[in-house]
Amino acid sequence: MNNLIRLTRKHIKPAVKTLTRAFYDDPLHIFYFPDTSIRDEKLHNLFKFNVSYSLRYGEAYSTSLNFEGVALWQLIDPNKKARFKFSINYESFLVFQLVRRVGKEAANRILCYNFVLRTHHELVPYRHWYFFNIGVDPNFQGKGYASNLIKPMLGRIEKEHLSCYLDTNDEKKIALYQHYGFKVLKKYQIPEIEITNWSMLRENPL
Repeated sequence: MNNLIRLTRKHIKPAVKTLTRAFYDDPLHIFYFPDTSIRDEKLHNLFKFNVSYSLRYGEAYSTSLNFEGVALWQLIDPNKKARFKFSINYESFLVFQLVRRVGKEAANRILCYNFVLRTHHELVPYRHWYFFNIGVDPNFQGKGYASNLIKPMLGRIEKEHLSCYLDTNDEKKIALYQHYGFKVLKKYQIPEIEITNWSMLRENPL
């Protein structure tokens, strides 16, 4: 992890900018914010919440202070309330924060994603790392920055003898995650959304 920048509150603004640019054309986020005239602003507000939440209850990293890419991680531990706050708080805290940050209509669309969060915890009800978000600025995609963010953390997770879980709605990314040892646990249609979700797990190899 020595080559990565562990983010603090002073890094929120540039991290949010990178994630906003990375997810602007993502199908799920287009569903959240179909109006292109406000999508940039609303994505900024959403990712400001996600980054801030990860700093409080997880870990966040950037490839460098140029913020070519950003990754957010959560350690989910049902046996430790402090570590399980993500699964409990994220759903309930979303309601208030999202209405305030993105408006009621968009918040209702985003809350459909709670089904994905619940499915996550049904599939993996034990201590593990959750690969929450990764985004690379479009200007730097295809240059190895995603790999630079993923490999060190997976190496650390192996040493901790833990598994790692992620969700993706982008079929094109499945092969990338499989390259890093993730396997598809479940493929399903998110209720009320015409979007497919792939639940993936990288089991502890040791």
